[in-house]
Amino acid sequence: MRDVDDLPHVDLRVPDSVARILSGLATHGIAIFQGGTERNDLLCVARSLISIRAHRDSDFDGVTTIARRPASKVGRTSLAGFTDRELWPHTEGSAVCRPPRVLMLACLRPARTGGRSHLVDGRDLYDEIARTDPAMLAALSTPRSAYFGGGSGHLGAVFEQTTEGRMTVRLRLDELARFAPILAPSIDQLRTLVQQLTIPVDLRAGHGYVLLNDRWLHGRTGFTGNRMMLRIIGDPLSTDGLPSGFCPAEAPQRALRAACSPSTPPHDLAHGLRVHTSARPALGRTNDADTGVRKGAP
Repeated sequence: MRDVDDLPHVDLRVPDSVARILSGLATHGIAIFQGGTERNDLLCVARSLISIRAHRDSDFDGVTTIARRPASKVGRTSLAGFTDRELWPHTEGSAVCRPPRVLMLACLRPARTGGRSHLVDGRDLYDEIARTDPAMLAALSTPRSAYFGGGSGHLGAVFEQTTEGRMTVRLRLDELARFAPILAPSIDQLRTLVQQLTIPVDLRAGHGYVLLNDRWLHGRTGFTGNRMMLRIIGDPLSTDGLPSGFCPAEAPQRALRAACSPSTPPHDLAHGLRVHTSARPALGRTNDADTGVRKGAP
């Protein structure tokens, strides 16, 4: 497992911080930063990187404050981020047709205990599955085999190939994820791999990360105290030229051909929808507030 020290680090107080973040996104799909203590400074950096998307829970400027809310106001899994509970690593906006490509998260006030950020590189996850279980990779790449969200979610696959031959990941492992029968034998192993590949990150005040949401999964541990984070989502500016997803170690076509059999019938979640409920440890919850992503920038 990689360590956080293996990832690009940027100080937002240096003049070329935006260029360094872009370099980190281009090479690793992520940049860990420090020096982001002021909301306006974070917004300035974000606007230099992305076209900000408004969100159901965001303020007028597109920034969402992630902090614990009274229990009476949090009743849905999509609002679990506004609790002190654990959040499994997940894709932001997994239930919308086109999730935001970039996520920026900054710590204003750390938790008293817990609240450690968890990051998983989708490329590492893909490569490990391709190396150890090609049949599982084929199942996870089957179109219309995974449904994310509530009544108006997204039907697709965990891994999808782009027109440029790259791969993207879309995943969540909570009550709002449903999988076709072809995936049922793989879900527990997928969860295990996500845990094994998790990179823990302790974010202090002014620290945070910017990541490509179609490559990296993000989550956190449960916590106590008045933890407060700022979240900004959006899409890369056209001038930045950041391609979608990641390039796997092995070409997607070769990895999938190794697992696919012509005699295997197609599996469509629309004809076999179910929630995978085999024995497993209690799940954490993800918070995309998935159905709350709105198009446009503030």
